[in-house]
Amino acid sequence: MPQEWAGESGRDRAVERYTQELLVRRPGSRVELPATLLLGPRGSGKTTVLRHLADWAARAPVARLDLAALGQEGRKPIDVLAALVFQLNARKRDFARLRFPAFGLLTIAVAARMEAADRDAAVRQMEQALIGPPSSRTEVINQLAQYAATVLGAPTAVTAALPLLPEWRRHWARMRVRWRLARIRRRHRGGGSVDGFLIDLNQRYGDREAAERQRAEAVLFDAFLDDLRRAYGSRGGDKRRTTQCLVLLDNVDSPLGNDFLKALLDARKKAGAPDPLLVLATAGSYPAALESFAFGGPRRPGALPGRWPADEERFVPEQVVKGLVVGRLRDLARHEVEQQAEEVLRSAARRAPAPAADNGVQWLGWAVHELTRGHPAGTTQLLDALLECPAETGWEARLRQVLQPSYGLVDALLERLLPIDASGELAQALARAAAAADLAQAQAGRELWDESSARVQEEFNDFCTDVLRTMHPDTGDEGADGPTETPHPLLRLLLLRRLAAVPEPGSGPGPDGEGGTGSGGDGSSGVRCWSEVHAALRDRASAAGQWGAAAYHALAGGDLAAAAAYLDDAFERVSPEEWCAELCRLRRAPLADAGGDLDRPLWERYERLVDHLGDGAVEQRLRTITRLLAAVWIAPEPPDDPRTDLVGDPYRDPLGDPGAELYGEAQARFHTLAVHADSVPWTSALLRKAKQYGKEPWL
Repeated sequence: MPQEWAGESGRDRAVERYTQELLVRRPGSRVELPATLLLGPRGSGKTTVLRHLADWAARAPVARLDLAALGQEGRKPIDVLAALVFQLNARKRDFARLRFPAFGLLTIAVAARMEAADRDAAVRQMEQALIGPPSSRTEVINQLAQYAATVLGAPTAVTAALPLLPEWRRHWARMRVRWRLARIRRRHRGGGSVDGFLIDLNQRYGDREAAERQRAEAVLFDAFLDDLRRAYGSRGGDKRRTTQCLVLLDNVDSPLGNDFLKALLDARKKAGAPDPLLVLATAGSYPAALESFAFGGPRRPGALPGRWPADEERFVPEQVVKGLVVGRLRDLARHEVEQQAEEVLRSAARRAPAPAADNGVQWLGWAVHELTRGHPAGTTQLLDALLECPAETGWEARLRQVLQPSYGLVDALLERLLPIDASGELAQALARAAAAADLAQAQAGRELWDESSARVQEEFNDFCTDVLRTMHPDTGDEGADGPTETPHPLLRLLLLRRLAAVPEPGSGPGPDGEGGTGSGGDGSSGVRCWSEVHAALRDRASAAGQWGAAAYHALAGGDLAAAAAYLDDAFERVSPEEWCAELCRLRRAPLADAGGDLDRPLWERYERLVDHLGDGAVEQRLRTITRLLAAVWIAPEPPDDPRTDLVGDPYRDPLGDPGAELYGEAQARFHTLAVHADSVPWTSALLRKAKQYGKEPWL
């Protein structure tokens, strides 16, 4: 299993600090704790963060539940709440044990009473007691306790729930009743099964009793919160309880999660009083329960709250509505990936050669971050795959090897990053769409969709509008001219690997023996290969007069001459900054590893690209621009220049030249253009770009 590095990144530590600030409690405090929703796409580390927080807060009352898994087991909110209560009830060495008399007695009554009328009567009694004076609550508690002390028909329900009740010495019910319950507890110590209790509880309500179940759920949530407030509100409890109760809920955007989250927020809103419940929930999409008017209303299309700036060291979620804050889990920063790379190199030190770069940790951290852009699951699985390569393999070769579609990592990561319910047709369509520079171009390119079903196009549109699955601009309140929407760079890289594996027409079967990875093998649009897709997008851009896009796809399709001619035509016709931005856009055109071309020596590949220049009468500026474009296309991205590199395309692929050996060539060609520009603005801009290639990008 890959190492998860849970809690080691600055991101995870920031979430931990945020949780600690809210979790620690001062005696006498009555703080209103918001529910915190952590948003992140698949593989962003949501489950890992919750697992780390559960271990970190193990000495405090803590509960962690996966609501998607419980939903697959057929559980209901009433079962989830019961499971939550049993976890908070666990013994802690340094914390007075939490008891839940109202909740425990009501669940015993509901689970043990076979007649629906009797169950509903008990629920209504507790409902009235919770909103009435304290004396009415005491009376109902006594009635339910007396019933629990005498019932014999459901021993699982009684013995499993008895630990939720206070010790018999406490003044919460009549003496005789408490004594009888204590005797039952001693007689059946350890004999009650929590799982059996939950099954009994769930089976008491059939589909025909949905209204009764919902009423019972609502009252049980009220009783649960009331028990917590009373446990912390007493004089002794106030002094002894130095932390709040931490509840960690995974996948609250699942159907069960939506129902549970709504019931919990409803109960808190109805109570109108602070409780000691600190809730951290995670979701891969915005939960439907939060889009109702009661919880703030529907969100803006294409926007989600809680963006976390990449350079922010503190986790500061955004308040959506009173009692609810939302924050998005960011990808890992480069220095966080370097920490993982250092551990990997250390563990492989005795059985693998060191990286060729002098500072191998920085180089490997940079290379992995360029490929994954810090995607947590992608980073983890890529580093783990590097360790599994043969010991004698160099690190550059390892990176290329594990990202070959035939290796298996590509498919494994795609399975992790694509939507859970994605069809095979959608995966094929996404591979074709990855050839486009952005999702808008992919959606508008009818050439990619002619033979696709309406269902697949609808799936693709849903994907494009999901902010968490794609990289969207931070629109804010007023809109912005940010970058256009694109798939996550790691997802796009993997999809392009799949597209490159589809064989060219007439070249025989692909690596999988059935027309190439991602192909349908039936002549449909799913088998379109790399050259066909880019040719179709190039023709469409040319017909629309989008010459920059046409040059982009010409270069991706291998036509360096056409792309260089476009840049030469634009030279001195546009501003220096605009020309450099176009160069940046073109250098990010995906580079296909056709026929294992990346295994050839770097300078041989470079000279083969510019071989068409020959010794013929090619104008000097075009010759220089052609060589410059070839060098920067193969070479990895240099450090960003905010004046010319904001082109809306976050794609990175350093594997063409992982050692940045072509940086010297790129720098020389920039200098040549600058010398012959005969213009101060042009000379200044070109020399500034040359400086970007002045040192290795990982330094």
